Amino acid sequence: MQVMVIVFVGAMLARYDYINDEQQKWLSKLNMVFFTPCLLFANIASVVSFERLINLWPIPAFYFIFILICWIICRIVSPILNIDEYQRRFVLACSMFNNANSLPVAIMAGLAVSEAGKSLYRGSNDSQAMVAARGVSYILFFGLFSNFVRWSYGFSLLQKRSKFEEQAAIDSTPILPTENNASIYGSIQTAPSEKNNHRLLRALVKGIHSYMSPPLYAAILALLVGLCRPIKDLMYDKDAFLYASFTRAIESCGKASVPIVLVCLGAQLRTIREVQGNIPDEIRQTVKVTILIRVLLMPLCVIPVVFLFAKFGRESFDLAKDPVFIVSMMVAGCMPTSINLAQITQVNRAFQDEMLHVLFWSYGVACIPLCTFVVFAALYIVEYLA
Repeated sequence: MQVMVIVFVGAMLARYDYINDEQQKWLSKLNMVFFTPCLLFANIASVVSFERLINLWPIPAFYFIFILICWIICRIVSPILNIDEYQRRFVLACSMFNNANSLPVAIMAGLAVSEAGKSLYRGSNDSQAMVAARGVSYILFFGLFSNFVRWSYGFSLLQKRSKFEEQAAIDSTPILPTENNASIYGSIQTAPSEKNNHRLLRALVKGIHSYMSPPLYAAILALLVGLCRPIKDLMYDKDAFLYASFTRAIESCGKASVPIVLVCLGAQLRTIREVQGNIPDEIRQTVKVTILIRVLLMPLCVIPVVFLFAKFGRESFDLAKDPVFIVSMMVAGCMPTSINLAQITQVNRAFQDEMLHVLFWSYGVACIPLCTFVVFAALYIVEYLA
């Protein structure tokens, strides 16, 4: 409900001309350059450590298994349902990168204080507070890896390119040296070695930078801080000077990120009635396939994978015995498309119409039935395994 309220406020602000298209673009860029990096830094640096990386290694394993399954499904389903090469990038991004933070955290926190949460107790000494703490911890650690991949590979997938640029890039890449490029190769070989090294270094830096974004730089910095114990203590010890000033300031700025994304999304929704009736068939098909994969096919794959781990891994892995972990992984892997992708499309000015409709159907229509199904399925599996 909080999401829908903030989106509605954004729509009203746009309706009364407090936010126009240029202001949306400016606000989205500011959010991506400043507020979102603050959010990622605060979330990642506070939870990551060598101990957690070792003890919670099944979480990144699950994350990469999930996105691999999703990648395979997209590569199979998209051609079958006549999605062209340009739109497949959008389908892939929206299917691979789901809401792995805010919505799962809210679900796990709500489950912990509900009557059903008692089925998640690990022993007689467990409590609602401990269930909530473990659930949120698992979700945030899962979201850490989601953030890294979303702001690198996901950001690259949603870059603005024409349909002809991709095909031209493929067609223009020579597989074997031709008469024209043979002279280039020859000139490279005869050039001074130091100059070649500089060119290779510049090309490498440029290639890496094309996959980077301000949030990803912040995530990498946060990872370094989290893994360096002295620096982490300096920033997160509540008695330290930096915690009360610098760290709390970053956390405060980070809290503005998601509301800004939702306000900009709501501002875009003012045109949804006009767009809904005139949506091109190509976009309509893209949206349908995206919803099909993310909302229907992925839960049907994620839930059995986690179930098999819980059933056959109980003797080898301590986490497989924790009901909170089982439910957390199912919830984290089955949620709708990430709202943060709307921020990327706003900044890049690419796939905005498609994203508008995907988020509308994901959160306005499919979210409640999907979350209800996943939670009930997860609780049923936990009781069955017990």
